[in-house]
Amino acid sequence: MVRNNKFLEKIEDELEGEFYTKSAKPSGSSGGRPIDVIGMTIKQALRVAARESKAVRRSLVDKLEAMHEAHITSGKSVTGLVEYRKARTLKMTVEAVTNLFDLMPHLAPEAKQVAAASLINPIAGFDAIPLPVMEEIHYTAREVGKMLDVSANKIGRIANKHSLKTEEFGKFFLDKSAHSDKQVEAFRYNTNGVEALRYLIHGADVA
Repeated sequence: MVRNNKFLEKIEDELEGEFYTKSAKPSGSSGGRPIDVIGMTIKQALRVAARESKAVRRSLVDKLEAMHEAHITSGKSVTGLVEYRKARTLKMTVEAVTNLFDLMPHLAPEAKQVAAASLINPIAGFDAIPLPVMEEIHYTAREVGKMLDVSANKIGRIANKHSLKTEEFGKFFLDKSAHSDKQVEAFRYNTNGVEALRYLIHGADVA
């Protein structure tokens, strides 16, 4: 047993410089002298208890070790710093993707979804943004050029001249620039686009 006045001395020593309350309350026996009582937070009480008891110290160490193992099992860090950095990186990536789309207003919704998924999903660690289901095949200018036996440049020139770069004839997708590592908007042609180009290049009688 620890006398109350001695225990209070230990508490005051442990909590020196911190905020806590101290008051006098009647003792349990009627007519007894009032006793001093200190009010503190749970964290402060744990520190006092750990200082006072070997058994409490052992329990605290066991509890901290169990919490650490639980964090490792759940894939979370003890400090939360890893999760904070991941969340911050994810936020910055989302902002970067948004800015990218602002610079490329003609991109098709499917292209935006693919770009966002490829950048955000690896950071999120799961398929936060699913890949779109493409119901229609689209061809690059180079692929269409091979079909029609002309250059990709000619395909582009004819498409621009006859205003074929619309939703009726294809969609804009993200592609690597031919002359740099930059990502640029590149138009890809659907079946209607290919047939329109075929007509313009080879005439109406060519299938």
